[in-house]
Amino acid sequence: MRKTLLRLVLVCAAIAVTGLQLHAQTTTVQGRVFDAYTGEALPYVNVVLGSGSNGTMTDADGRYAISTEDRPGRLTVTFLGYTGQSFSVVRGIAQQINVSLEPKAFDLGAAEVRPDRKEKNPAKPLMQRIVDAKNRNNPATLPTGRHRIHSRIEVDFNDIDSAQGQAWYWGAFGFVFDYLRDDDERSALPVLFGEIIAEEEWQSKPKRKTTHVLASQVSGDFGSGGDRSAAAMSGRFPEINLYENQLLMLDRVFTSPLHDRANAHYRFYILDTLDYNGRSTYHMAFMPRRKGEMTFEGEMWIDTLSMGLARVKAQLSPSANVNFVRGMQWAQSYTAVEGDDGESRWMLEMDSMVFDMSIADRSFGAYLRRTTSMTEQQWSSARQDTSVAKGRSMTLDSLAIERTREEWALMRSVPLLDREAGIFQMTDSVTSMPQWRVMKGLGYFMGTGFVLAGPLEVGAWWSAYTRNPTEGNRFRLDLQTSNAFSTRFMPSVFAAYGTYDQRWKAGFSTDFILRKTPRTEAYFEIKRDVEQLGMEGLLAQGEAFTSAFRTDTTNLLSEVFRTEASILHEFGAGFTCFFEWRHRQVGTQGEWAFIDPNLGIPIDRLITTEATVALRYAKGEQFVGGEFDRYSLGTEWPELNATVTWAMPNVLGSQYNYTRCTLEGYDEVRLGWWGSLEWLAQAGKYFGTAPFPLMEVVPTSGTFFMTPEAFNMLQLFERVTDEWVSAHVEWHGEGILFNHLPLLRRLELREVLTVKGITGSWDERHEALLELPEGTTGMQGHYAECSAGLENIFGFLRVDGVWRTDLPLSDPASRGLRIGFSVGI
Repeated sequence: MRKTLLRLVLVCAAIAVTGLQLHAQTTTVQGRVFDAYTGEALPYVNVVLGSGSNGTMTDADGRYAISTEDRPGRLTVTFLGYTGQSFSVVRGIAQQINVSLEPKAFDLGAAEVRPDRKEKNPAKPLMQRIVDAKNRNNPATLPTGRHRIHSRIEVDFNDIDSAQGQAWYWGAFGFVFDYLRDDDERSALPVLFGEIIAEEEWQSKPKRKTTHVLASQVSGDFGSGGDRSAAAMSGRFPEINLYENQLLMLDRVFTSPLHDRANAHYRFYILDTLDYNGRSTYHMAFMPRRKGEMTFEGEMWIDTLSMGLARVKAQLSPSANVNFVRGMQWAQSYTAVEGDDGESRWMLEMDSMVFDMSIADRSFGAYLRRTTSMTEQQWSSARQDTSVAKGRSMTLDSLAIERTREEWALMRSVPLLDREAGIFQMTDSVTSMPQWRVMKGLGYFMGTGFVLAGPLEVGAWWSAYTRNPTEGNRFRLDLQTSNAFSTRFMPSVFAAYGTYDQRWKAGFSTDFILRKTPRTEAYFEIKRDVEQLGMEGLLAQGEAFTSAFRTDTTNLLSEVFRTEASILHEFGAGFTCFFEWRHRQVGTQGEWAFIDPNLGIPIDRLITTEATVALRYAKGEQFVGGEFDRYSLGTEWPELNATVTWAMPNVLGSQYNYTRCTLEGYDEVRLGWWGSLEWLAQAGKYFGTAPFPLMEVVPTSGTFFMTPEAFNMLQLFERVTDEWVSAHVEWHGEGILFNHLPLLRRLELREVLTVKGITGSWDERHEALLELPEGTTGMQGHYAECSAGLENIFGFLRVDGVWRTDLPLSDPASRGLRIGFSVGI
């Protein structure tokens, strides 16, 4: 076992070393050079890669190609009478860089000679004709349509040296290097392959689409993650419709080359007139006008008769500020389909995209590929009475994951390539090896914190030992069942012990999935543990994780004995209902106590029994996850929540009678080139009377970390309220300023501004039940914080300067620096 673990460690280290090594690789750059105003190809242009000794010239068609085995440096393009340009080059791969040079004026003594800028680029009026015809050619404007899709998804590790296959530390896994491919820009080792065959139907008004999966499979262990594995993977790739002005990809907004004002964002060049699928087309090139914008460069073929897009090949602009993406290429082709009224309209026939992902440009990375072919395209000018009107975004055929090889062969629109079939063979061989099971368990342990032991999971390493002033050294052990025990029922237990308070804490919970789609889930929990009321965010577990990061030295932990039962049910189309019954007994720990204001004596504990009903609506929301846990991928629409909680007096000793009502909304709004805006608003009110720990303690993070749900400059228990309205607005500039500053562009910093505030009131009648501790005040008015910061530091860090507006800026307590995490594309 020790040898196996040592080998696994060496394998992981070898991967890291492989990614960081700089081998003597060949760097190749090719492309074309154009006149920025006329669109004409420029011959005999000087192109230099790195030092002046490695140079070439463009040919009569403006083409060039240059390569080196040394460190490439930068690509410099110069030509007499034009302003030169310089581009960064990625070492060790073949890449394409097209260049448009702008003419410049020459000062020859008293005479001034300028190129003739009156000569109009013929591509400009042609682009206007294409834009004018967009609505007629856009497939998304078809009233209804349907087709059958065949998608193939592949994941490859890249930038792997072929000599790695001979390294001893790979041991039994060395055979996988027989599948290493060198036909891409980077050497690639396939690790996963999946397929989905489905029928899709859609309508434009109202906009709806449904997918009926006929067959789905994923190679290796990845196929065991659920019956929609391949479909879920395919859905993570963006849908590109070039007729839209803006394209949402990689969580960023890109400007389409068919934008209504395309000539303001791109330079277009007519290369030729070619036949494509028996139709005459304009072959055009497009490149961004300015560096730093979210744009593409590539080629497209426009039908000369209809001005419709027949084909496009594009790649991400090299100057676009996108994290972890070294490159992205995509291609689409369209075909003219005759509808039920005899009119021909363009419909998508093929769609392929490749992402080259990596933590850094010169490190080990991965290709993510998807190729989709569409057949049996149909469209109608009249609305059809089909399953698309039933509101289900995806349905699964009962035999989808049980298709035989013979059935797959008959159903595929494109035969499986030999290398794709080889991926199934390779992954099946790897996953059957005992070494793989050990490696998989190690990865699971690092990712989830639990050790997988058959039907049980033991953990978690991140909570096994912590420390706080109340409990001292805290030790905790969790046990829960794994998917091998059940994919519907998951009980779990934990036990914890503190060396200072010398008290045991324990709990039992169970999750029961009654139905997965739409989801119906039941949950039960009973536990006794310490909590920090009023603390929210990344480190919200009282003192357990926050000792090294506290901004608040207050030690106000509570000991909570809680029993709760809940059920969640989805009605489909983003509508969810949640019901919870909860019994709580809240005591004090640390530096505070509950004092009876009438008798002046401590109160042992607060007891309440509550029933909660919550309604949530998130139109078009999608999720990803495993059998039990799942995570929202968000929605293009606002998320709305309404909650009512009633504390039931005299039920199991409940001491209070109050009702809490809240309304909440959240949305992320894309602002095009101006970045994005996130907002969160909440209004709430308590009816009845309750002690302040059971009321609305204005949330704070209590640490140096930025927390969207909380106020970052407040102290714990500084403000309480029983009636409030709060709002949080955050603008992410996504490099709108820094992308255009030459000295800062390479840092890829992004701007962020935040304003959050709360206005509320506090009725002193609640203090007749329990007096407020020292330093705690009821809200009468408003509180606000403003912050300005930089995110995307090293790709994941964020630093903000924060100011609380109720104190003068000269007061050190009014301002501070906060750190956040903003891992995003």
